[in-house]
Amino acid sequence: MRSTFSVLFYTKNQSLKDGKVPIMGRITINKTTACFSCKREVSLALWDAKAKRAKGKSDEARRLNQELDNIKAQITRHYQYVCDHDSLVTAKSVYNRYLGFGDDYHTLMGLFREQLASYKEKIGKEKAASTYRGLVSDYKNLQLFLKEKRRIEDIAIAELDKKFIEDYYNWMLGTCALASSTAFGRVNTLKWLMYTAQERGWIRLHPFIGFDCLPEYKRRSFLTEEDLQSVIHAKLNYKRQRAIRDMFLFMCFTGLAYADLKEITYKNIHTDSEGGTWLMGNRIKTGVAYVVKLLPIAIELVERYRGDNEKKSSPDKVFPVGEYQTMVSSLRVLTRKCGCSTEITPHIGRHTFAVLAILKGMPLETLQKVLGHKSILSTQIYAELINPKVGEDTDRLCMKIGDTYRLAN
Repeated sequence: MRSTFSVLFYTKNQSLKDGKVPIMGRITINKTTACFSCKREVSLALWDAKAKRAKGKSDEARRLNQELDNIKAQITRHYQYVCDHDSLVTAKSVYNRYLGFGDDYHTLMGLFREQLASYKEKIGKEKAASTYRGLVSDYKNLQLFLKEKRRIEDIAIAELDKKFIEDYYNWMLGTCALASSTAFGRVNTLKWLMYTAQERGWIRLHPFIGFDCLPEYKRRSFLTEEDLQSVIHAKLNYKRQRAIRDMFLFMCFTGLAYADLKEITYKNIHTDSEGGTWLMGNRIKTGVAYVVKLLPIAIELVERYRGDNEKKSSPDKVFPVGEYQTMVSSLRVLTRKCGCSTEITPHIGRHTFAVLAILKGMPLETLQKVLGHKSILSTQIYAELINPKVGEDTDRLCMKIGDTYRLAN
C-alpha cells in the first residue's frame, strides 16, 4: 500500500522581526511528521495562511511561490526514491535524504572529526600541538552548542546557513560568556570547515556570505626591559630551571614560539660571508618562512648547549626542549622569583621580542619577516602596545618646543 504523503508551508509568527517571519515546511507521511526551515522570510501582509502561499501576483510573490514549489518538488523526488528503495518510509527519512543524509551524506561534526584526525597525524611535522589542542576545544564547544541549543548530535552541512552561524556566535558571547576574540576564533574554525566542504563540492554557496563579526583582541602582554634584565640575572639553583630560563630568553631575542623552538636544529643556523649568524626555518603553526639574524646573546645561548645532549630529543636539536606544561610551571616559578610585572609564559617571549624590536626602531615590514606572519596586520598589533615609545617621543617633543608656545594673557 502506498504511503500517504504531503508537504505544506507555514510561517513562524513568534519569530516576527521587522514585519517579516520565517517560512517553515512540514512533511507528513503516515502520521509521521518532520518540520524544517525553508531558509526564507516573508512579510506577514504578503502571506496567505489559508492557501499556505504568498498571495497576489507581484514579482516577490511569484518568485517566492516558485521557490516553495521547487522545494516541494525536490522533497517529492526524495520521497519517491525512499519508497522505491526502503521498506519503511517516514517523514524523517525523506527529510534526511532531502538534507543530504543519503548514502553519501556529509555532516558538520563528521567533517570536523575527519579534519582533527588529519591534523593530529601532522603534529610535529608541519602542524603545532598547541593548534591541535585549540581545534579540539573548538570541536567540544560546537558539540555543546548543537546539544544544548539545537537538541541534536550533528547537522547536515547542507543545512547550515547564516542564521545557524549567528546563533552559534551569540550563544558563545551570551550563554558561554566567551571573550569576543575567542568567539571570533571559533567562528573562523567553522568558516574553515565550510571552505573545505565547498572545495569538495558538498555545498555550492558558502553559508558565511553576509555574516560579519569583529573581535576585540585581548591586549598582548610582554616583559619590560627591566623585567628582562631580572630574568637574565636571576640566580637559579637547578640545572633544568636554568635551561628553561635560557630557552625562554632565546625566544625573547629571536621571536620564536614554543613549537618552533622545539623543532630547530643546527641545520637551521647559518653563517653568512661577513660572519653574521642567521636562524632560518618555517613556522610550525602556519608554514610561513621566518629569518632572524641572531643577536650576540642568542648566539651565546646556542653555544651554551652545543655538545650537551642531556634532555635533548636528538643530538641535532639546538635546545633540550621538554613538555610544554613543564616549561609553563617552571616559568611561573621564575615570575615569582624575579618579581616581573607580567606572568611569564612561553609565548610572552615572542611578544617581548616583537615589542623590543619596535621600540628599537625595527620597521614593521622587517618584523613581519622575522616573526613569520602571513599578514602585516598581525604584526601591527604589537605597534599598538608601545605606549612607552609614544610617551618618550612626546617628552622629546616637549623638550624642544615646551616653552615656545604659551597662551596669550
